[in-house]
Amino acid sequence: MTRRRLKLCAAVAASLLAWRSAAIAGTPAPPPLAASIPDGAGGTIVVWEEFRSATNNDIYAQKLNAAGVTQWAAGGVVVCAAADRQQSPQLVSDGAGGVIVAWLDSRSGAVHVYAQRVNAAGAPQWTPDGVALCTAANSESGAQITSDGAGGAIVVWEDGRGSSHDIYARRVDAAGVPQWTLDGVALCTAPRDQVTPQVASDGAGGAIVTWSDNRFIADYDIFAQRVSAAGAPLWDPDGVALCVVTENQNHPRLASDGAGGAIVVWEDHRNTVDYDIYVQAIDAAGVPQWTGDGVALCAAGHDQLNPRIVSDGAGGAIAPGRTTGSARSASPTSTRGA
Repeated sequence: MTRRRLKLCAAVAASLLAWRSAAIAGTPAPPPLAASIPDGAGGTIVVWEEFRSATNNDIYAQKLNAAGVTQWAAGGVVVCAAADRQQSPQLVSDGAGGVIVAWLDSRSGAVHVYAQRVNAAGAPQWTPDGVALCTAANSESGAQITSDGAGGAIVVWEDGRGSSHDIYARRVDAAGVPQWTLDGVALCTAPRDQVTPQVASDGAGGAIVTWSDNRFIADYDIFAQRVSAAGAPLWDPDGVALCVVTENQNHPRLASDGAGGAIVVWEDHRNTVDYDIYVQAIDAAGVPQWTGDGVALCAAGHDQLNPRIVSDGAGGAIAPGRTTGSARSASPTSTRGA
């Protein structure tokens, strides 16, 4: 194990220990979550939820340089220590050596979406304990974040303000001022649940969002929507269908294609026996580009699960996944069209 890995492990070890102690004592508490990104200078910035207060989980952050030496306050910078629980932090670079963190926050009783910027020196920049991006009725979940390309961020989430879960988004600028419609822009309010949103920059100050969608009742399908830098949905109302075959399509992920569109990968149960990995490209105008309902990246025996995807820098993407069965491995696949 490298020195940097040891440092990262140490950064969250206290949180894990506290969670384990609480579990032994009978206190209900799910395990903490950590996430990290490169700092742009060979180092890493990590955020995590922590039970340090012995009351509720809060959000902390730490930066390590290329040598694995912590750069910010000992034990991490407090991103949010508001009342009740803060959970599921996600982060993106602010483009200046710091990060913007989004999380789910229970300070008001319901679960809402908050964000904070921490600069390269480890100093929180916005309202103490974060800026509220959505405090609408009921609760939000599944928040994800991408850069707006101007020192701010765009955050998407599942929203429970209606009779089912829908997909909303909101931008926060570099100064910590929420933009767009109060409590977020509706990207999809189709009937029944839309869940597990993922987001990527469109390269023009907006974003492309994908999710799993139950509007047709029988099963979940894959849809996508683009939102402009001004907060206007640009594609079909309630999103463009990327895959609507029978059985469930779950857990989509996406990467920018570098031209205003995206490549989306997901778990697919269309063969009714096990899950395979499929992919589809959608251009800047919202037109799917490849085989209808997606191209099979892997249809081997047993389940293929948890796909991830990154741009290859040439209009395509690389998508690793996990295969179940007697042999388990990550199988990277490069795709540039079909």
